[in-house]
Amino acid sequence: MFRILSRLFGSKQAKDAPRPNPSARSISAPAASSRGDRVTPAYYETMAKLQRALSSQDFAAAAAAARENVRQIPQWVKEQREEYGGFLINSIPALEQGGTALALRGDDDGLNEICRVVDGSRELEPWRAAAEQHQKDRILFDAILEVVNVRPGCLQTEVKGLVGVEDGHRVAVLISYLERAGKIARIKAGRTYQLVPPDSAAMPAPPPKRIVISHRTDRTPPRLREIDISKLAYVPLPRSPLRWEETRAGRERTTVADASGRFEVRDADWRIASVEKIPTAERPDTAFSQIYPRDSGTLLIDPSGKAEGMGSVEAAALRYNRKGELVTKAGLKADVYRIGVHPLGIGMIAMSRDCVLHAYDDDLKQIIETPLNEAPEIRAIRKRFEINDGELKNHIRCVGLSRNAGRYLFTAVDEAWCVDAQGKGLWGAKLPIKEGWARATTPSGCFGTSAQVDSALALMSLMLPITPEDLKRRYRELAKQWHPDLNPNASKAEEKMKALNAAAEVLTGVDAAALPRYTGATFVHELHRQEIEAGGLKLTMTIGMQVSERFASDWVYAASFAGESDSVYLAGYSGRVVLVDDNGVGVRVYDIGAVPRRIVDTGSYLYLLTDTRLYVLRNDALHALVDVFDGGDLVVAQTGFGLLEKKRLRWYSAGGKYVGSVVAKDPIRRVYWAYGSMVVETRQSRAVIEGVPNWWRGEPSIGG
Repeated sequence: MFRILSRLFGSKQAKDAPRPNPSARSISAPAASSRGDRVTPAYYETMAKLQRALSSQDFAAAAAAARENVRQIPQWVKEQREEYGGFLINSIPALEQGGTALALRGDDDGLNEICRVVDGSRELEPWRAAAEQHQKDRILFDAILEVVNVRPGCLQTEVKGLVGVEDGHRVAVLISYLERAGKIARIKAGRTYQLVPPDSAAMPAPPPKRIVISHRTDRTPPRLREIDISKLAYVPLPRSPLRWEETRAGRERTTVADASGRFEVRDADWRIASVEKIPTAERPDTAFSQIYPRDSGTLLIDPSGKAEGMGSVEAAALRYNRKGELVTKAGLKADVYRIGVHPLGIGMIAMSRDCVLHAYDDDLKQIIETPLNEAPEIRAIRKRFEINDGELKNHIRCVGLSRNAGRYLFTAVDEAWCVDAQGKGLWGAKLPIKEGWARATTPSGCFGTSAQVDSALALMSLMLPITPEDLKRRYRELAKQWHPDLNPNASKAEEKMKALNAAAEVLTGVDAAALPRYTGATFVHELHRQEIEAGGLKLTMTIGMQVSERFASDWVYAASFAGESDSVYLAGYSGRVVLVDDNGVGVRVYDIGAVPRRIVDTGSYLYLLTDTRLYVLRNDALHALVDVFDGGDLVVAQTGFGLLEKKRLRWYSAGGKYVGSVVAKDPIRRVYWAYGSMVVETRQSRAVIEGVPNWWRGEPSIGG
């Protein structure tokens, strides 16, 4: 119960902050929620205002909202204690990002108020370090600006020394804020930046804005099917812990012992044939931080365009063949914010921060480019959840490319959509609401005649056809104009508001008393149930959490095409992995309890990798379950697979039988098969390991 509360109340979506909501059959003792002087609703409204200002980089508005929010915090904390018996919040934006905005604006009074509020409440003790950091940031912002003005053109990597601090990461964060606030400008200089005043003559002319035209051939989305989990084949599996630190097994495990040399073989009769220092020119560029093993070799991605020797690019990619030889090297036109790489397929697909989808073949030549914000599916879901431009990239969680690059997929919130390479929408699938949540919008007992419906539409200046989103948006617009509390001097404001509520009740079917918090569908989750006796009667008291659809939705956090077909795996935040066929129709569901970081279907085996476990399945049977501890990644070949941890590679047969390990003294950067041996590389050293079973049979299935 407490974990659920903490997650919900710690969310950064202020306008969706859940509230306890006893069901219609529940009874409860009078609580603070029955009083009209509560600050909690205003607190969440101000928090939403703060987050919108931060998202739009309006730091003046963000600082003003932060100060207002900070003043509300003491009473809000008190109300949390009264209603929930304790303070279960794990995120307070006003004391976090809001404090940084105040420091950026040089608002010493606001920063002092944060310190006073934190000092005055034991519940806010976890934010004491943040309050002190904001005071330091206030001084650091000024110091960085002084350095840039005195030494224009200095490198970002030099600044921490010039301002006399050791935390280079914090300095980089503050430089980013200064740039977004228009106080300094950055000019790319290799892997770092030159810092100059915003009006510096050294600033290059901004490149012309890239215009990307949608390749979609349809204006309306294909049919969206909501998956009925109850009708699918169900494959229950051992639950995957979120983190081993939360379990006794995690606390009792021992760490991997260091290698006795640069490399060491363990639990196998393999032989280290050679260890050599990698020539400087051949060493892996650390800018290529994302590694994707594939049937045809390995793909390395520089998501931010910082690689050496690539010129001015937004991102870059390297493709190696099975022997570890560099085949293709290319700069990309757009940055890489999301990425999908098919383990048996060709090329790659990515989405940039401005939500442009771009896909490439095996020669890293662009084959698809289209703005997702113009896709009909995205336009619809933006209306459904009121997603603004700055938030959109966070709602699109996954992109994927089919094996032959003939299709691609993208997901947004709880929906997944498949489109062919020519731009025609093929199908849409929606995951059901998370288990335990039930629709809870209060229905209206009012039934309007067709004439009353027409009158209600006229009052709200609406015409048929209308969507729930249209109604919701128009109600909020008019409520801001007519509500007496917001317009105390407006003539007949109270009468207008009553008329608006009556009209909205007729059109929405929502009880008028619930309209002020009307956000379309709302959902409730029962947290506690107790049987009590009162006046000789047995009564049931329940306590629940009421949230908007955004919270109750099972967001798709991982998605991947199947190995030998155009079927798709969709993994929700609930920990359910749903397989849909090539028409988007549900087939089966695997329940593992946590979101997989990687889903690999080779046609023979299905691998589901979470933060703590690897599941190996074949024909719905669990063949192996491997614990993963140090954020391992998956290297899949035809005859086996490897779990690549920071300094260890564990190798298994395709069905999950442990074969042996290689441990390195330094972090492992790359592993591959070359000329009959396994090769393991760190940043500076390369080991050739003989005796490892051959990874491959014949030529790559697709690509070369």
